[in-house]
Amino acid sequence: MDNTQKLIYHHLHMKMRKIIFVLSLILFLSGDCKPANLTNMCDVKSDAFWYSTLIRFVSGDRSPSCLPSFAFEELWGVFMPSGGSPGATVYSIANYQNQIIIGGDFLYAGPSTGGAVYLDSQFGTLVSHRVCPYLKVVGVTNVAISDGAGGFYLGGEIFSVQGIEVSGPVHILSGCQLDRNFKVPEDFSRTVYCLLLVGERLYVGGNFVGWGSASYNHLVALNRFTGDLDLNFNSSSTNNIVHDIVTDGNHLYVGGDFTNIGGAAKTGLARLDLSTGGNDGSFPAQLPGGSYAADLELGTDANGTPVLYVVGSGGAPYNSASSYFLDGSQTTWNPLPNNQINRVAQFQDTVYLGGSFSLINGGIPGSNLVGVDSSVGITKINNYAIANPVTSIEIIDQIMYLSGEFTSVKGVPRRYAAAVSLIDQTVTAFDPSFDSGIGNPGASFTSAGNGTLFMTTMRTTVNIKPRRNFAVFDELTGYPFESPNIDFLVKALYVHENYLFVGGSFTNIGGIPRTAFAILDLPSYQVNPKSISVVGAGTPEIRAFAKDESQLYIGTSDVTSFGGSSRMGAMAIRLSDLNVSDWNPNLAGTGESLLPIKDLLFVGGLYSGMNGDGTTTNYHAVDKMNGNKRGVPSTIVFPNSGVYAQSTFGNQIFLGGQFSNIGGDVEFSRFAIYDTTEQKYVTPSPVKTNNFVYTLNVSPDGKLVLGGSFDEVNGEPNRYSFVYYDINTKTLSPWNSNINSTVFSSLYKNGRFYVGGEFTIAHKKSCGGFTVTSLNE
Repeated sequence: MDNTQKLIYHHLHMKMRKIIFVLSLILFLSGDCKPANLTNMCDVKSDAFWYSTLIRFVSGDRSPSCLPSFAFEELWGVFMPSGGSPGATVYSIANYQNQIIIGGDFLYAGPSTGGAVYLDSQFGTLVSHRVCPYLKVVGVTNVAISDGAGGFYLGGEIFSVQGIEVSGPVHILSGCQLDRNFKVPEDFSRTVYCLLLVGERLYVGGNFVGWGSASYNHLVALNRFTGDLDLNFNSSSTNNIVHDIVTDGNHLYVGGDFTNIGGAAKTGLARLDLSTGGNDGSFPAQLPGGSYAADLELGTDANGTPVLYVVGSGGAPYNSASSYFLDGSQTTWNPLPNNQINRVAQFQDTVYLGGSFSLINGGIPGSNLVGVDSSVGITKINNYAIANPVTSIEIIDQIMYLSGEFTSVKGVPRRYAAAVSLIDQTVTAFDPSFDSGIGNPGASFTSAGNGTLFMTTMRTTVNIKPRRNFAVFDELTGYPFESPNIDFLVKALYVHENYLFVGGSFTNIGGIPRTAFAILDLPSYQVNPKSISVVGAGTPEIRAFAKDESQLYIGTSDVTSFGGSSRMGAMAIRLSDLNVSDWNPNLAGTGESLLPIKDLLFVGGLYSGMNGDGTTTNYHAVDKMNGNKRGVPSTIVFPNSGVYAQSTFGNQIFLGGQFSNIGGDVEFSRFAIYDTTEQKYVTPSPVKTNNFVYTLNVSPDGKLVLGGSFDEVNGEPNRYSFVYYDINTKTLSPWNSNINSTVFSSLYKNGRFYVGGEFTIAHKKSCGGFTVTSLNE
């Protein structure tokens, strides 16, 4: 049975276990062991219907059936390479049938997994979250080790796992769930770089000062089951980072950036007593001053004698890579790289070195990954042709797994992770494909059995797919459909029948020239032949859409001509023939939000005049025929800055934006309610935010969501970016979305809100600028 077959078998086995459990539960609850009478499975009143529905739920079956179908959404997000400013951003969301459409500023789509994932070891494909729920780690994961029972201990700079706020290290059970019985003191400044399991002790090394109330620094031992600190192991004198720990069964070898450890002055390398943590004085080896150890490997020399390989950075006689006999004397192994070595691993008589070097043995070319002999370090293999640093290497079953900042290995494209067969030195099919480079301290690879790997990384997605500024997702599975790339920002989307209207600052869609505005045919997402010219001063941009029964209304910035007609700030096209209509409110500024109600269209934006008057600013209603002012809400009272969002429920219009007052009344801080019946703004305003509101959306039962760049609402701190107001009870909900950055867009569909922005965390889970909420997480 090959690895792929093993993986499929493992997935099916786990599903069958769930099914057997459910059937057993049904039989137990029924309390009746006699055979059931035959019934029609499609009869909703029959036992067969309910039993079959339960099985369909557990197995994830979505085949055509009279039974209900259940969504097992593998929620994807959008991503940018690291270093981009801003990061990936979703500016607009629309829907068509069972598809969610998003537009914004991004380059890739990928599953929002967080920084620790289960992968198929042969191809690097992500194990489905129906088989193994995503861990959704918030933070950076640096290291994982097996617990010997199908689970893992996971370390890094961790803030939450699967929505549960925790500090690292954490224990992940064999069912891909957080072990809530394993608990360590909360410390979000703690970074764990290395873990080692010996008996009932879990050794933890990294960068931390103190452990709970104990003054234990950089290296501790914990109870493997509870996470309790083992006070008998005391290496509290460790004065700097511990990067790696290994054991020969009798001692603990420690490498790092310290100059004191275990009560002794030792630079970068030491051997400690496994029980007490005290320095072993019989091991004299240490590194030269100013050096550090990044990685350790217990292996053998060419004669089969046990040695400790040490790599990192430093001068002679260490030279960033050396080895020591277990009595502490240095061997003759000296590969002499010209720069830092990040990782070392041995296979048979070859020692592999990964790092950021370009020369080996004092002058032989060997960029970033080489194999040297185990005798004196002479180069054996230097043809990997890796142009950028290698930050980790791990050997599992004759395969060497790599991570780093490279994009190819031996000329084979691989985005930041790859694998090489150590039997024939070929690049394997393993290709997890990340959105950006994996810098130090790199990734870790650990066998998860049944043809799978557990991989940690600083990246929060895997198996990415190129999707430039525009993506379409299956609402039920979360998987992306094929869609055209758009060269620059997408700011607005609107679906009408079999048309998708797209607005932004782009100049090209799928290789077809279109400036700022385009029409895509549905369901193909092909560019419609209809092309409407957009001309502007600077960079013309379409920012908002709205429609009624006959027209599509369009809000713009820096547009002076639309379809050959002079237009500024806002315009419309007829839905009957897709030509520019006579509607022209002529804004002296930008149109940011549009809301049709009966015979009026309320226009929000950042403008200093309407219909050429020079006095109507930022918010006003016009007629739908010509765009003439209608004196509503007022002819003299206006918001003092931009109105970026509108929504309506009953007889009320909700406004959000940049304004801090309306007509000088500071009661309205970025949010206001206009009562269309009483024709006045509602006071006191029930919601005030300390920064911009960019999106408003209301559910049929009266839950109004507000998204923006605020972090305080009604004087309450830590109310970041997304909240909801209950219109029926007139109260702001205490519910907290735990979104960490700006929200720009929202959409209500089928009982849930789809939310987009530039955030990377929502509901204490890792995500990529996009999330879904029922407002009860």
